[in-house]
Amino acid sequence: MNNNVYSYPCGYYGDPKRPCKCLPGVISRYQKRVSGPILDRIDIHISLRLLETDKLVGPSTSLGVNTESSKSIQARVQKARDMQIKRFKGSKFKSNSEMSSKAVKEFCQLSPECYAILRSAVASMNLTARSYHKVIKVARTIADLEGEKDITTNHIAEALQYRPQEEEF
Repeated sequence: MNNNVYSYPCGYYGDPKRPCKCLPGVISRYQKRVSGPILDRIDIHISLRLLETDKLVGPSTSLGVNTESSKSIQARVQKARDMQIKRFKGSKFKSNSEMSSKAVKEFCQLSPECYAILRSAVASMNLTARSYHKVIKVARTIADLEGEKDITTNHIAEALQYRPQEEEF
């Protein structure tokens, strides 16, 4: 293998300040190292960008970080867990992530508007059956964290944001 700068990833793909020097084939080969079926098994995908130096070393308010306290977040998470325990009482499930596709249909009733968004996402994002059900389970968890009984279109839309974009496959 040729060991010039273009034969392996430079590490700057997508960096806003430093240009990537890789050839398209190198980028594609690197991205394919983790296959679509493996990525499909991951519930939440979040792309992170380089943090500006001033935001990193400046006062914490410059980070734009949520100022919700850890204690408040812990209470919200516990409330969501309590909702799930109640929901799954008498079943083999303990949390939303454990649901089978059959259980998703039973425990995650969706409005026609939610189905319309999902139908569109299946077509535009090439969602597999597995990722389709993962989106619903993540939406159910988002709704639980908000203390909502029903999954709304906002919950579906947020859950869809956590799926990898086509270029990441």
